[in-house]
Amino acid sequence: MNNYIKSKIDQKTNILKSLDRNEELKIHLQAKLEFYFILMLGYLWNKNISIIDEDKKEIVFNSILQPSIGALVSIIRHLDIENEIFKNKNLKSVVQSINSYPSSRNDLIGHGYSFEDNTIKHIEILEKYIEDIENNENHSLFSDIDFVKVFKKDKNIYTGINYKANGNDYMIWNCPSEIMDFEIDSLYIKTTSNEYFRITPFIEIEDENNFYTFCSIDEKLTGRVKFNQLLKTNRKTIEFEELATFTILDDILKRKTSNGTIINLIDKNFKKYIDIGISNQIIDFLLKNKSSVFATLWGHGGIGKTAAVQNVCDILSNQDSKKFDYIVFTSAKDRYYNFYKGIIQEIPTNINSLDEILKFTNNIIFNNPINSVDEIINYQGKMLLIIDDFETFVSEEKFKIIDFIKKLNINNHKVIITTRSATLITGEEIECNELESNKTIEFLIEAYKNEFPNRNIANEIKLFKKYENKIHEITSGRPLFILQFAILLAQKSSIEETLEIDIKSSESATKFLYDRILEYLSVEAKNMFLAINLLVDSNDLTGTIQNLKFILGKEDFEENFDKTLNELIKLKIIELIDKEIFKVYSHEILNLMRHYYDNKSKDFDPAITNRFTHISSGKKMDTDLALLKVADSSRFTLTESSVENQYRRIIKRETAKEEIRVKAILNYAEYLANHKNDILKALKQFEDYKHWFSNNSEFILMNSRYLWVENSFNNRNNAVKILDNFLSTRPKITEESYLQILGTQLQYATYNLVTERDSLKDKKRFNEIDEKEFRRINQDQRDRFNKLYNYPGLRLFDIVKNKDLMSYSSKCRAFILDGLSNFVEICIRSNKHEIAYEVCKKITTELPIDFHKPFISKMVKLDAILNKTEETIIYPETELSIKLKKALKIK
Repeated sequence: MNNYIKSKIDQKTNILKSLDRNEELKIHLQAKLEFYFILMLGYLWNKNISIIDEDKKEIVFNSILQPSIGALVSIIRHLDIENEIFKNKNLKSVVQSINSYPSSRNDLIGHGYSFEDNTIKHIEILEKYIEDIENNENHSLFSDIDFVKVFKKDKNIYTGINYKANGNDYMIWNCPSEIMDFEIDSLYIKTTSNEYFRITPFIEIEDENNFYTFCSIDEKLTGRVKFNQLLKTNRKTIEFEELATFTILDDILKRKTSNGTIINLIDKNFKKYIDIGISNQIIDFLLKNKSSVFATLWGHGGIGKTAAVQNVCDILSNQDSKKFDYIVFTSAKDRYYNFYKGIIQEIPTNINSLDEILKFTNNIIFNNPINSVDEIINYQGKMLLIIDDFETFVSEEKFKIIDFIKKLNINNHKVIITTRSATLITGEEIECNELESNKTIEFLIEAYKNEFPNRNIANEIKLFKKYENKIHEITSGRPLFILQFAILLAQKSSIEETLEIDIKSSESATKFLYDRILEYLSVEAKNMFLAINLLVDSNDLTGTIQNLKFILGKEDFEENFDKTLNELIKLKIIELIDKEIFKVYSHEILNLMRHYYDNKSKDFDPAITNRFTHISSGKKMDTDLALLKVADSSRFTLTESSVENQYRRIIKRETAKEEIRVKAILNYAEYLANHKNDILKALKQFEDYKHWFSNNSEFILMNSRYLWVENSFNNRNNAVKILDNFLSTRPKITEESYLQILGTQLQYATYNLVTERDSLKDKKRFNEIDEKEFRRINQDQRDRFNKLYNYPGLRLFDIVKNKDLMSYSSKCRAFILDGLSNFVEICIRSNKHEIAYEVCKKITTELPIDFHKPFISKMVKLDAILNKTEETIIYPETELSIKLKKALKIK
């Protein structure tokens, strides 16, 4: 007897024996002997597993999961249905070794302890077993054999590697398909008479120096097998679909799985299931829920509802113990989206009525295809019925099916319904959603591995993470489109080119997802569906509940409106962001709304369009303004916390215009300061949102004004500081905004400095500081007056001195005049008297008399400082100036 793996083991054992390394030798001899057992198992399994009787097959498969050496012998015995080994008179020594080794193994190493003093005896026993097998060539399995690993088939020629029996040679192998049909990626033995026998999945040759033997089935659901390496200490796992789908009994309709569950044959819509977090929820309902017969798995198309329930069928069929006697999977699905080609394809064999469900179920359970309800209702075993794509049934059949389900017994029956619409469903609800962006990438990586298992995708994974947001956008997180993205990327070999294809918006994808959506709606929901189109646009998918209620004429029918709204929410046509605002679920749905609106039927209420014209003047009413109006109105009717929520909703809406968001902050601050007398909380609003609006001139200006109104020393200084900081960034703002800030900055800074100056004089008067300290501080203040004179004082005056002040808005003009009034004060204190007179003359000669008073007072102050007479001063001869002269007794 000779073969490639045996020869490699012999090379190792001969060296160990020569070196007297007996402990290592013992392990290698044990591995060699058990390799022969696995070789027999692989040969007999592939030859006979499909033809042994049902009871033996169930025993064999359950034993193979975690087999002991005794169980391995038992499996070999069950598989030897032609008595090739166990009743072969020419193989007595082989049979004797097979039969006695398990107990001998337990005696030597399976129980108690075996130390080095027992090693020689152990080796002798192993060598005797090996000799009994190797010295008997009365079966091709125990003669010289080659191992052949098959890799591919091309034009009816198979190609692989032949590992020769001598243990040294391996070479390319070719074989025409006329000789035999081989399975790709499988290992075969080739006898001296050129017969081939498959031994996968029990022995694996990785390359010329690495060989593995079967250890156990690590996971039944995926057929994942654990292997032990020979000659080295190592393990590996490989997945074999044949073990994942192992069947005890099958016919053209159903099969019996390894745990005894009987399930009808299902065409799966996945190669290998990728978990999206739904299967466990379904299993929890099936095994733990005691209050409802049925659950509804609902959500948009393409998000994995059908795959999830099919995966549940696999899990239940492969668990250690049987949970259901029968699993019946029925589907009304009449078409599917082929993600390989990006097209819709018809399914001709769907079920479309309750009668067909009953016939199919009765045939699976009772082998009798009748449309009777009684047999199913009275069935005393455990049955799971799945009805896929419930929304495809016509309305009449939907009601019949629900009535049938309600008659079932919770102790014996469970039902799972999948649907895009949950409007008719009253059972337990399980919602299936699109994947978040990070989960989209996780799914994409697994999909890529499944579709292209031999491809190294390390570079692709880096790109997936780089373009995470864009991938999520064009697939919308739907597994169906993520799979399509993987297929397209593999063909284009350029992620940038693939990202240019908006998969979810293609004609086929849109048709598959939404073209029947109107069929699922009640008449009132159809009207709401079409009306929403009028209130939103592609740049902002949100609208107000208030506007929707108005154009539908439902302002006095709150309960009816809410019921219809919930119908659209359950279909994921819209989502409710809060009680005042809704959002269309996607741009594709909005496009569909517009299509149906343009082709609306006579059922559409024409009053909807008429009411819309009243609030829009032919244009979309601004949602953000409507929200602001609601918030402003709530100040007089709602609690403070409710008012706060109303305003914060607007402020945090990043799709809203900045001016609306800032207006919301200002209105809320005004509410806090004036209505609630809480200036500190008003200031906190500015602090909370300054990271968003630090470049907005109105926000900065009002923040400064509220700081000023608070009136503490620190906040008055802060009021000036934030204006200084804002202007230092050279913001791009209008001239009027700039002048308002300059005027405010000048007013506040001047007031602060004059206050400091007066305080310094008081301290000097009351001897709180000495002369030296007074002179130092006084000089510092003079320097600061000079700085204020140059900027912002002179800057403000330079901008306006040659302009008509009446050309500015009244609001801006008020800021300018406040600033100039304080500028005159600075000029006086900085001995810039001529500029001070120039400012006053501009105001009193160019502006109406209502603006003169503060500047005439300053002119009088200037006269007093300079001791000038009335002859040296030329006053403008206005009516007010004449009256002032008389009042001051100036001739």
